[in-house]
Amino acid sequence: MLTRYILLCCTLLLLPGCQTTETLNTWSDTSQTEKFSKVLVIAVFKEHVYRNLLEQKLVTALQADGISAEAASNLYPEVDVMDEAMTDTAMKQAGADSVMVIRLVDTRKEVVYTPGTTYVPGGYGGRYSMGYYGYYGGGYSVVSTPGYSTEYNISTAETTVFSAASNKRVWSTLTETTETSVKTAIDSYVKVIGKSVKASGLF
Repeated sequence: MLTRYILLCCTLLLLPGCQTTETLNTWSDTSQTEKFSKVLVIAVFKEHVYRNLLEQKLVTALQADGISAEAASNLYPEVDVMDEAMTDTAMKQAGADSVMVIRLVDTRKEVVYTPGTTYVPGGYGGRYSMGYYGYYGGGYSVVSTPGYSTEYNISTAETTVFSAASNKRVWSTLTETTETSVKTAIDSYVKVIGKSVKASGLF
C-alpha cells in the first residue's frame, strides 16, 4: 500500500492538479426505478466552513451536469451537525425528493520524502578534458537541490443517496482522496463524485 501512495505522490509532484480521488466501490439498489427531481446535499463536517465549501462546490458540479440540487448550508449555514427535524425541514424547504449525505469514514497521513539531486553541468566525462584546474574548478559548479518531505492527508469518504419518500438508501459510493490540504481534497472529490452521481441514473 505504501508503494502505491509513494508512486501517487510522485505523480502529484510532477503533474500538479491531476486527479487524486479514486473510487473504491459503488453500490446501488437495483429495484430503484424512480428518478429523483432534486437532491438535498448534506456534508458531515465538524467545521462548518469546510462543510459549507464542500456542499456548495458539489451542488455547483451537480447543477452543471443538469441535476437539480440544494446545499443544506444555504438553510443552516452556521450549524455543524443537523438533527433529524432540521434535515426534514431542509428537505421540505428545498423541495427535495432525495438527500445525499457525505461523511468521512477514515483519515490518515502519509509522509513522503523526495531526495535531493546533484549534477555537474557539462556532463560526466567532460570534467577531465580541461586539465587539473578545469577539474578542480568544476568542483564549484556542482548544482544541488535539497531533499524535502511532503505530508499527504488520505481521506476515505462515503457518499450516500436516500429516497425522501421511503427513507431508504438507494445508492452509495466509497472514495479515497490523497491531497495536501482540505480545500484541494474537496476540489478533487467533487470532480469525481459529480460524474459518479450523473452516471448513477438516479436523476
